[in-house]
Amino acid sequence: MAYQAIGRGTSANDGTGDDLRTGAGKLNANFVEVYTYLGDGSTLSTDAVVTETATQTLTNKTITGTFTGNITGDVTGDVTGNVTGNVTGDLTGDVTGNVTGNVTGNVTGDLTGDVTGDVTGNVTGNLTGDVTGNVTGDLTGNVTGDITGDVTGDVTGNLTGNVTGDVTGNVTGDLTGDVTGNVTGNVTGNVDGIVGGTTPAAGTFTDLTASGAVQLAVYADTTARDAAITSPAAGMIAFVTDGDGGGTAQFQGYDGSAWVALN
Repeated sequence: MAYQAIGRGTSANDGTGDDLRTGAGKLNANFVEVYTYLGDGSTLSTDAVVTETATQTLTNKTITGTFTGNITGDVTGDVTGNVTGNVTGDLTGDVTGNVTGNVTGNVTGDLTGDVTGDVTGNVTGNLTGDVTGNVTGDLTGNVTGDITGDVTGDVTGNLTGNVTGDVTGNVTGDLTGDVTGNVTGNVTGNVDGIVGGTTPAAGTFTDLTASGAVQLAVYADTTARDAAITSPAAGMIAFVTDGDGGGTAQFQGYDGSAWVALN
């Protein structure tokens, strides 16, 4: 219902305004609309009224729209829209939209959208979107998107996307994407991608058996060699083998006269 103004006439007592009964009816109708919107029609709600400009705390509210500002509190429900501001609190629900700001809290649900900012908290759910910032917390879920920043926390799930930054934490899941940065932690899962930085200093590859070995295709010449081998071959400058016979990968390099273990 549109607001109903009470007619007062053009001057006092000129007889052109609303009569008392009509004016009272408009007044009652206006109040009924306000009470219905902010209460149950007869009683106003005790909840705080949300305004457009004031900073307010929302409790037990469901927001299904798009977040364009910053979220400084904790979000315990699901976020189905896009978040274009920073999230400094914890996200315990699922986020299916994109987050273009930084997430400094923990994410315990699934994050299926893209994150263009940094994630400094822990992510215990799955992250299927791309992260263009740094991830400094632990990732216990699977990451299927690309991470263009550094990963300084531990990854216990599978990392199927590419990491262009450094991975300084341990990866206990599978690493199927490419890592163009350095890997300084342990990798106990399978590595199907290309590691372009420094190999793990004390990494363990669980797909090696006590009697097995794998070939790392790093040669001084351009001769193609595809078959797995159990000892260094002519022309090679690097070699990965089960050096101790217990399933632990040993990375060896050729120093010009002999093969030396690099880890």
